[in-house]
Order: sequence, then C-alpha cells, then structure tokens
Amino acid sequence: MVEYSPVRPAVFDDPFPAYEQLRSECPVHQTDELGRTLYSVSRAEHVHEVLLDHRLWSNTKGPGIADSSSGRGDMQHDDQPTHTRRRKLIRDWFNPATVARLEPGLRATTVASIDAFAVADGVGRADLYADLALPLPVTSFCELMGIELTDRDRFLGWADELVTAMAYPERGADARRAMTAFTREALLQRQELAGAGDPLPDGLLSFIATEPYTDDGEPMPVDEAVNMANQLLIAGHETSASLITNAMWRLLDDRSRWERLLAEPSLIPNVVEESLRYDPPVLGLCRTNNEATDIDGVEIPAESKLMVLYASANRDPDRFDRPDDFVVDRDPKELARHYSFSWGIHHCLGAHLARLTGRVVLEELVARVPGLELDGDPTRVPSPFLWGRKHLPVRWVA
Repeated sequence: MVEYSPVRPAVFDDPFPAYEQLRSECPVHQTDELGRTLYSVSRAEHVHEVLLDHRLWSNTKGPGIADSSSGRGDMQHDDQPTHTRRRKLIRDWFNPATVARLEPGLRATTVASIDAFAVADGVGRADLYADLALPLPVTSFCELMGIELTDRDRFLGWADELVTAMAYPERGADARRAMTAFTREALLQRQELAGAGDPLPDGLLSFIATEPYTDDGEPMPVDEAVNMANQLLIAGHETSASLITNAMWRLLDDRSRWERLLAEPSLIPNVVEESLRYDPPVLGLCRTNNEATDIDGVEIPAESKLMVLYASANRDPDRFDRPDDFVVDRDPKELARHYSFSWGIHHCLGAHLARLTGRVVLEELVARVPGLELDGDPTRVPSPFLWGRKHLPVRWVA
C-alpha cells in the first residue's frame, strides 16, 4: 500500500509525484489519516467512470472530506433530478454569449489593475495574486450577479474562509453566516421591488429572486436562492485567481515559454487550457457512494468518501502525450480531454467565465508588461483541495 494523504507535507507542497506513484502502484487508495476513511482514485479511466456515474456517486454529503450540508440550493450538494432543474434555471447566464458581454468590463478592470502597479521608468515590482488575480474574479462575479462592487472586499474575505472550510470544517462558520445574511437581504430587497412593480438591478441575483421556479410559478424559495448564489461565488473565486497565477508561474519559471507567448500571442487560449490541465486549480473533490461498489478490485463500502483526483487524471500518460511537460502549443483537441472543470452533469457552470478571465489577463500582461520575470519563490493556496499561487512576486524593467 502506498503511503499517501492529501495533507502530508510533501504531498501538500507538490502532489504530482505522489499522483504518479498512485497511478502506477495503487490506483484506488485508502487512508485513515484524516479522522475518517478516505478513498482516492488517480487514473483517468477511474476518474471518468466515477464522474459519469451520478446514480452511484452522490454529491449530497458535500465535496469535502467531512460530510457537509449547506442547505437546499447549493448545487455542489445536489443529485438528480434536482441538480438538473436548478442548473437549467441559470445555465443561460453562463453560456458563451452571456459571458462575452462581461469582457469589456473585465478588460477595463484588468488594465486599471495593471496600471496601478506598473511603472513608467525603472524597476517595477508586484504580487500578481494580490495586485491582479485576486480581485478580478469577484469583480466579474459581482457584475454578473448585479451586486455593487463596493461589497467586493467583503465577498473576498468570506469566500477565502469558506474555501478553507472544505478541508477544515471548524473554519468558515462566521463567514457563512455573514455571507448568508448579506445575500438574503439582497434577494428580499429585489423581491420587494418586483412586488411593488419597481425596476430591479440587472443581474443574475434579480433573476433568481423573481423567475418562476416551482410548479405553481413561484420563484425559488429564499433559503435555496441564498445557497445557490453563495455557492456560485465560492466555486469561482479562488479557482479563477489560481488559473491566472498558475499560468503566469509556469510561463515565467521557464521564461522561454513567456518569450514564445510574446512572439505568438495567438497561443494564449492554448496556454490557458494547458495551464488548466497541467495545474488544475481544483486538485480533486469528493463523492459519496449510495451503495457498496468495486473499483479495480477494491471493495468500497456504501457511504464512503472518495476523492476524485482531477489533477492526477490530467497527468495520466494513457490520456495525454508528454503529460508532465507544460506544452505551450499542445493540440486543442487533446486539451479538451482534461478534467479541471469536472465532467458529465456536474461540469463547471463557470468554465466560460474562467477561460475568459484567464485569456483577458494574459493578453493584457503580454501587451503591457512584457518584461515580467519572477522575483522570488511563490507560495501556494493553503488547501489540500486547491492548487494555486497565493503569493506570486514579479519584477520588470520598464
């Protein structure tokens, strides 16, 4: 048995050597180091199998190691048919055409953020996480939801705590209460405006608050609507920031990649997708089986937590050529097979928005600060589920 746990220091610092060992020696792994039994699957074939079998593998006990229930409306805790009904209600808000309308605002915010730390002469320094990647996803989310940007900093703090709580359940209670109170008040205000016949703010929050949802034409109950809105923010905040910092980390760590991108900016969409494959912002999430099952000869009792290791599947040589190389011009058809947005009915609703954010940021950095280079060691996001740079120092000569 391979000795493995997602919170072991060596695995936490760099999980990919451990994933390689799991794939070759123990593709279905069991550990009791985390206070409960946790199984993991690491090969692409098993990851694919679990993600497609939504009848057997349930979301109702949450995506974390510990069982959780954030209440009705959180689609990360939904199974069929409820999941499809809720997803269908809001999916048009996340389609490519709707997301594309956010690009001018996102680009303007990106340019303003870069201009705030860029210098006209001499040596410039910045932290690409704090100064650029952190605020952008929440800015886009607030615009999509129709929430005033003055509330952005509060959302950042709440989302950070709630992401951490996925692995450490004792964290996040205060943040959840505060965020729930804020969202509830915003939804009720919109329902009151609608009831009085007054105009509503543009955005998804107004849509959720008023759109017919129940069989008798009533909107989604407020508790469910609150949980849905909160889950959408949490799911997209840290992951989109990590996409930006992971991509820039790899491009600048081997600066020939950055030079290639400067010479061929048309490769930026490829780089965004290769970064997602090579460094997925979510290393893996958990499912729970409704009945006892067998994977690759390993018996898994009913009600077991199974961590589906997207990041390991993305480096599986049976699915990708040269999987441990960051290939700037990797074939887009091959890149379409990665698992970083999950697979099947739970494929990430925010995938188009994440891709747009990554593309816009890389385009503006290439155009505005081509002299970027690393200025020290980056540090990673402090969660065993997530993989991103929480601190990415850079410098350039203007």
